[in-house]
Amino acid sequence: MTPQHPTKRLLSTLGMGWLAFGGLGLGLRYAVQVPEVTVIIDQSYCPPAQWQTAVVQPYSDLYAKSQSNQRQITQVVVVTGIDQTTLATIPTPDELGQPFGQAPNPETLTQLQQQFSDTVVLKCQS
Repeated sequence: MTPQHPTKRLLSTLGMGWLAFGGLGLGLRYAVQVPEVTVIIDQSYCPPAQWQTAVVQPYSDLYAKSQSNQRQITQVVVVTGIDQTTLATIPTPDELGQPFGQAPNPETLTQLQQQFSDTVVLKCQS
């Protein structure tokens, strides 16, 4: 075995270290799953200040966690007294809109919670 030049040894050691570091990072990225959550929003009418504190602020916190890969919002379901809608895209907190209409039937919310594995229900407390 012939001795290698010190610069070559240094470069190969650094290269192998960076490859191992990158491989470990990719492995952890795909091995560790981010918790997923379905957000159910009761959009029945309540005062605007209460809507902000009971719905928009908690959703903003969840959205921020989703943006930093701490928790993933898989879907957002908006429920009113008339119907329920699964939104095509995950809205930003500014896109939530305003509350309107009658409150949905409590059984509807219960059924939706049972339909999805991990849910967060956001609604104004009447």
